[in-house]
Amino acid sequence: MQRIKIQHMKKLVTLCSILLCSIVFADDVSLTLKDGSIWNGEVGQSVTVEYTDKGKTTELKGELTRATASYIIVDGEFLFIDKIDSISTTGGVTESTEDSVDDDTSQPANTGTIKTKPKEGDLPRGVFVLPLNEMVGTYFRNEEITQLIDHVEENYGLGQIIVLEIDSGGGAVHIWDKIRQAIDEARDRHRFIAWIKSAGSGAAATAFVCDEIYYKSYGYVGAITMYSGDIENAAPDWQMDGWVRELETVLAHNSWTPMVAGSMVRSKYNFSYDIDPETGKFTYYDHEWGDNVLSKSGRNMMLSPDEALHAGLSDGTADTGEQLAPLLDLEEWVELDTYGRDLAEEWAETLKEFEVEGPRLAEEFRGAVTADTPKKALTARIKAGQALLKWYDRIGENTWPMVARGVQIEMIEREIKNLEYQKRNLN
Repeated sequence: MQRIKIQHMKKLVTLCSILLCSIVFADDVSLTLKDGSIWNGEVGQSVTVEYTDKGKTTELKGELTRATASYIIVDGEFLFIDKIDSISTTGGVTESTEDSVDDDTSQPANTGTIKTKPKEGDLPRGVFVLPLNEMVGTYFRNEEITQLIDHVEENYGLGQIIVLEIDSGGGAVHIWDKIRQAIDEARDRHRFIAWIKSAGSGAAATAFVCDEIYYKSYGYVGAITMYSGDIENAAPDWQMDGWVRELETVLAHNSWTPMVAGSMVRSKYNFSYDIDPETGKFTYYDHEWGDNVLSKSGRNMMLSPDEALHAGLSDGTADTGEQLAPLLDLEEWVELDTYGRDLAEEWAETLKEFEVEGPRLAEEFRGAVTADTPKKALTARIKAGQALLKWYDRIGENTWPMVARGVQIEMIEREIKNLEYQKRNLN
């Protein structure tokens, strides 16, 4: 049974809401709904909206504070126009027009709804895909997520669908905290989708930060074994339990059961659940006595696609974009550009280059150089150190400790000064 979420996002931060509302207040609005009807009104009116998302219809009343060709904001809620069943004015007078329909004095007043053909020329809705592969903190980082968000907002505006295509066994969870911050900062403005081939540790934690989680049929999520600062340094018990509580908060915030956290992080916790046969309601337990047991003592829970779907911990399963599109309420799979994929590829090429160049430069910096004079040897070592500093700027301070094999930037800077001193004082 798929878990249904109708509130993908609160779609505007307060400051932006105030600014945008001040700009568009009292602007005329003409909305073409999914059934072909057109609603004419203006920003600032009180409206009633019926909105269907993933089969569930809700009614929202409030002030219309923002309207574009693809979305509106009512009472602070961000609503896609192609999911609106109807919209009517609940205060004031709304004028409606239709080229192909005669005046009809029997039509109810202030409905603001007239049947006509939909407008032509609107671009299809689509997605932006960012592959996140290999280790969290090296190839899988917050920097690329932030760059994609900035690109999307600059070129396409708010309300986009950003798909994080995850294939990672995890990594250092202190980097996940930066990833979480990057996504959380933008979740008011966009819809984040985790599409998972494999997600362990920090990669699994990243999935739980997203609005929705979809599995590929051979995927898994779980085993969030956490580390402190370095992948080889397992966190102590007190810190692990603290991270369990932090992950519980993340899960609850995103409408997942927080009981998942303990069993994924620590092997001493359990997880099971029941499903009410009449209502389909889930009841989750932090013990192993439910009808369906997913985690017993002695192992960190890892969920397969079928397990997650049956337990209400997945929004669906799709191996291809064409299969994923209808689950996202898209008519077809359209990637609006390749910026995210290009980002991932460029960063992977950069890191793979450093994996070759970094150790070579480090050896030269330590003295493994060929030179016919001491001065030339010192010059070569200094040049290698300066090249490492340039690589540090490209790699970034967060990633450097995870790929530089213990070479600290402060040490490089100190040694360069020492080598320059030696060079100046050669006879």
